[in-house]
Amino acid sequence: MQISRAGDYALRAVIYLSRQAPARLCTIGEIARAQQIPPAFLAKLMPMLIRGGVVLSAQGPKGGYRLARRPGEINFWEVIQAIEGPIALVTCQEDGSCCEHEPFCTMNEVFAEAQKRLVAFFRSTTFADLPVKEGCSVTDEGLRRGMAELAILPARREKG
Repeated sequence: MQISRAGDYALRAVIYLSRQAPARLCTIGEIARAQQIPPAFLAKLMPMLIRGGVVLSAQGPKGGYRLARRPGEINFWEVIQAIEGPIALVTCQEDGSCCEHEPFCTMNEVFAEAQKRLVAFFRSTTFADLPVKEGCSVTDEGLRRGMAELAILPARREKG
């Protein structure tokens, strides 16, 4: 699995918006300049973020974009899903149907657990969890805990 360029740009746009005053509206040009995103590409992503309930827009000469909720109420999974759609590590995790190897597949359980942990991590990581300055260390307990959980491998040998 790899997050696409569109997903990366959307995450960066939301990071920028998460660092603004709640009622402040930002233009596509401003966000694009600040995050080094091609403006035309960003213009195509913003409606997807609006449909995903992540961003709100205001029309008119003083219009622009802002977050739909506080940064601590918006998680990475919402943004990724709004842009990428359903994400799975392998195809058998996408829709629950597996291939012809399912009856004797020894990897399915491992991928299912990895998928579960990946989704849980992205759902538990909000935009309020990110460091405010570049080079800052992450101090949020939730983000640190999520990283630790990803690092732990299931104790599968004890089951067997």
